[in-house]
Amino acid sequence: MKTMLPSVVAIALLPPRSHQWRSVASVAASRSGTLQCAEEARIAEAASPVVARPSITGAEYSRGLATVSFVTLLFASNSPVLRSAFTSVEHVPPPLLVNAVASGTALSGLIVGAPLLRGVPAPASIEASATSELNRESLRAGAELGLVKCVGTSFNLYGLSLTSADHGAFLIQLTTLLVPVAQAFQGVPIPPRIWAAVGTALVGLAIFTADPSDAAASLSGDASCVAAALCYALYDLRLFVWGKRVTPLRLIQNKVAAQAALAVTAVPLLAYADARQFVESVTPSDLVALAPLVLWSGIVVNGVAPFLQVGGQQAVGPARAQVVYASGPLWAALLSLAVLGETIGPQGLLGGAAFLAAVLLAAGTPAPDPACEEEVCEV
Repeated sequence: MKTMLPSVVAIALLPPRSHQWRSVASVAASRSGTLQCAEEARIAEAASPVVARPSITGAEYSRGLATVSFVTLLFASNSPVLRSAFTSVEHVPPPLLVNAVASGTALSGLIVGAPLLRGVPAPASIEASATSELNRESLRAGAELGLVKCVGTSFNLYGLSLTSADHGAFLIQLTTLLVPVAQAFQGVPIPPRIWAAVGTALVGLAIFTADPSDAAASLSGDASCVAAALCYALYDLRLFVWGKRVTPLRLIQNKVAAQAALAVTAVPLLAYADARQFVESVTPSDLVALAPLVLWSGIVVNGVAPFLQVGGQQAVGPARAQVVYASGPLWAALLSLAVLGETIGPQGLLGGAAFLAAVLLAAGTPAPDPACEEEVCEV
C-alpha cells in the first residue's frame, strides 16, 4: 500500500480527464500488480469534475450591477418618449402600429450593429454548451420571449396612450414584486435583504400611485399598465433561463425577430381601420416629430437595452435586478417633468425617495455564493 500511495498522489495532481491522467493510472495499476490500485485509479477518475460550474466573480457582479443600472435608465426613457408620441402630434398613431414600427426598427438595428455587439463579452454564468446558431432551441427561445414581450409592449403602449408617463411607469414596475414572489414559489431562496428592498420599493410605488396631483391617470390605462407588468415579469424570469442556454446576441436577435413578426401581423388583424385612418391623415410634420421617438424606442430601448440586459441580469440575478429596475419610474418621472412638463407632488417625491432607498439596499447585497452546488442557487 505504501508503494501505491505516490502513484495515486501523482494521478490526483494531473488535470482531470486528461490523456496523462489515464496513462499514469494505467501504469500505476500495472506496477502495483493488484486490482485494488486499478480500482482506486478508476474511482479517482470518475470522481473528477467533467465541467466546472460557472461562477460569478465580484468584479463581474459589480459590472453586471452597473449594466443593469444603465439598462434601467434606457428603459425609463421609453415611457416619456412614447407618451410624447401620443401627445405631441396632431394625428395620434394607434399603439399597435407604433409597436410594429418600433419592433421592426429594433430588428434592423440589431442586424446592422451585430459586428459591434459581438465584441461585448459573454457572461461567465452562460453554459458552455450555449448555442449561438440558428437552431431549434434558439428559435424556441426567441419565439417565447418575443411573444411575451410583444403582448407586454402592446399593453404598455395602450396604457401610455391613456395615462401619464410617470404614473404608467410606476405601475409597470409591479415587476419588482412579481419576479421575487414567482421565484420564491419555484423554490429559489431569496435573501431577506432583497425582500426588505422589495417591500420598500412597493411602499414607494403605493405612495406615488396615490399622488392626487396626477390628474392625467385613468382606470383603463392603469389596468393596461398592470397587465404589462405581468408580461414583463414573466419575460424577466424566462430571460434568466434562456440567457444561460443561448448566447446574448443570438437570443435577442431571435426574440426581436419574433416580436416584430407578431407586432406587424397584429396591425391588419386588430388595428386595420385605425392604422389606415392614421396613414391617410398623417402630415409630414407629424412624421418628422414621430421619427426620432420611434427610432429611439426601437433601436435603443427594444434593441440595445435588451441585449445588454441578458449579460447584466445573468450576473446580478432576476430578483436583485428587479430592485434596481425599480428606480426606473423615478427616472421616468424626472424625464417626464423635463420633456412633457408632468409634475410630481410632495407625495410623489416621498414615493420616489422610498424607491431610491430600495435600490441602495439591493445594491449593498453581496453577490450570490459562487460555491453553491444547488441546481438553482440564491439570486
